[in-house]
Amino acid sequence: MQMEVRVILKAAGFICLVAVGLPANLSILLLFCQLRLLRGHLPPNDLIISNLAAMNFIVLLCRGLPQTLTAFGVKRFMNDWGCKVIIFAYRMGRAMSISVTALLGCYQSVSVAPATPRWTIMKRWLPPHLPHTIILLCGLNFVITSGSILFAEAPPANGSIPEYTLNLEFCIMVYPGAEVYVSHGTANTVRDVFFVALMVLAAVYILLILYRHRQQVKGLRGASKASAGASQAVLLLVCTYVALFGLENVLWGYTLSVSRVLPAVSDARVFFASCYSALSPVLIIASNRRLARNFLCFKCEQKANEDPSLQGQSSNSHVGE
Repeated sequence: MQMEVRVILKAAGFICLVAVGLPANLSILLLFCQLRLLRGHLPPNDLIISNLAAMNFIVLLCRGLPQTLTAFGVKRFMNDWGCKVIIFAYRMGRAMSISVTALLGCYQSVSVAPATPRWTIMKRWLPPHLPHTIILLCGLNFVITSGSILFAEAPPANGSIPEYTLNLEFCIMVYPGAEVYVSHGTANTVRDVFFVALMVLAAVYILLILYRHRQQVKGLRGASKASAGASQAVLLLVCTYVALFGLENVLWGYTLSVSRVLPAVSDARVFFASCYSALSPVLIIASNRRLARNFLCFKCEQKANEDPSLQGQSSNSHVGE
């Protein structure tokens, strides 16, 4: 009975994540692709968000779908190489998701910073170097997560799980000993803590800047108001990630303290680790008015193409934006 409850909860949870997260992230990616084709470039903030959506899509595709299939009783649907590719892609996507979220927080804190000489230099330097920063983060995360290629395997046919193994049910991570098991987990945790610390520092700085603005002008207007809205959206993403990160790492700390990890604990940890990939695109769309207007604009254009009588109206509204 306990096993059935765990399987039902696992299936329901991951189905919700996949059903919400995949379409939402794909919608953001398609929208930014259209904007890139129409305008020839993306603003720095949109460039970061598009990369975040791409990484979140990979996380849900490489972890949400396999976990859902496993919950429905599908067994051994991947061989060793399939597990190596899927687990590496998931870990790379998750690592880039946290890195890009931290980059988004840092970029927003630089954007709202006062126009002092030092901050002015940073404001000019950072936007054109964002692609290089994202490539650097990719290289760093590749080095840290490359170990998953060595340790990922398909689950054994006899169902026996050796010691120092992370059991994901559709695949397993078999570490050669306690030292490798703990050191590999510690390296991932240190990286995550570093980027979460960056998020928190950026969020605190943004809050201080917003508070000072409100004290000075008693209500933001114009560009300051728009900047405050973008900052609040970033703060919402950061707070959501930090909360989920805390839950995930409580469970991760437990997994490092035992030689065999219970499937229920692994399921809960992976669920919390994947939640951000499904929730963040929803939060981005809900909190970003400009993004929401772009969605409405494209919908108006589609209706205009279907109904010629609306083409003039759609064109006028698009120019007005």
